[in-house]
Amino acid sequence: MTHPTYTQQSLSRYTLKSLKRIAAELGVTPTGDKRAAETWINAIITHQSNQLQKVDNQAAAQAELDSYITDQAQTIANVPLTTVEINFYHHEVYCGKELIAYIAYDHDDLITQPWLVMVNGKEEFRDTTSARCQRFIEWHYKDGTLRQTFPAPDVIAEVPTILEISFYDQEAFVGDELVASISYDHGNYQNLYWRVLVNNVEIFRDLSATRCHSYIRQQYQQGTLAVQEPFIEELYTTGNEVMSQIFTECEKFGFDIMDDGIYQNDQKLGEVGCTDGNWWFIRAAEGNQERVICDSAPDAVWWLSMTDDLPTTEPIDEYLQYRSLEQMTSAQLQELLESQSQSQGRELATV
Repeated sequence: MTHPTYTQQSLSRYTLKSLKRIAAELGVTPTGDKRAAETWINAIITHQSNQLQKVDNQAAAQAELDSYITDQAQTIANVPLTTVEINFYHHEVYCGKELIAYIAYDHDDLITQPWLVMVNGKEEFRDTTSARCQRFIEWHYKDGTLRQTFPAPDVIAEVPTILEISFYDQEAFVGDELVASISYDHGNYQNLYWRVLVNNVEIFRDLSATRCHSYIRQQYQQGTLAVQEPFIEELYTTGNEVMSQIFTECEKFGFDIMDDGIYQNDQKLGEVGCTDGNWWFIRAAEGNQERVICDSAPDAVWWLSMTDDLPTTEPIDEYLQYRSLEQMTSAQLQELLESQSQSQGRELATV
């Protein structure tokens, strides 16, 4: 709603009642002596001046924005777009080294417009040929409307490189840094078999691995890709190494490894494991099921084979019947020597 502009001279001809009516229409509340016409005239004139200043500021800001948009459009127009063919059904469109969009093909037989423009994993346009998708990208990038779908990065980073581990598993790297993984999900999820994982958490799904690749590249350049945590090497033996060592030792004794423990002739002997680098075993015959710490996988399996003995500080002469000296620890060798010395001392005392 617009209001007429009043001058000081024109307002001086109005009565006090008319001045109050004009002030009410403008939303003006004067301060001072409201019984004086001059108070209402000054309040109206001040209000009009403030409104004109706001209009001038808005006009200046709009002019500055229009100038910026024009400059940006001119800059964009001077940078040619480059299309990289990943394969016949997938193309990536770059402005300089920035991935701005990609063109993909929809293999659904019922689709009459199978070619589509994708930006950040979202469909922006469909048509009958890839050339029409290319023109759509060029038109809308030059007029600045394609940019509305994603933020402009301050610094354009290099796109990640895709390393194929196997057909079903790929990894995206920037230098030596892993930024995301791509894997094939055999479960039918609306035919979106391919997925992007960061920190083993799914963040995106699509119809093909190449679409996932373009999604990662564009998200990474814009700084909107979730951050992959660095790999921390395990300090202790992995589960596969533990099982491999246990299997090797059980094979020497002819033991069988089942889900719930180690068996001999269908009789459960106990369990063997490694926790935080410490090997242990549990005998099935022991009622308390307490873990007994030992030095290695060979030791743990050997003690399970000794159905009547547990590791103690008693003389261990029979140990030599089952273990070679090379396999003993320094503590065990010392214990063996002390046991032999005590045994020889008892023999001399009885002579």
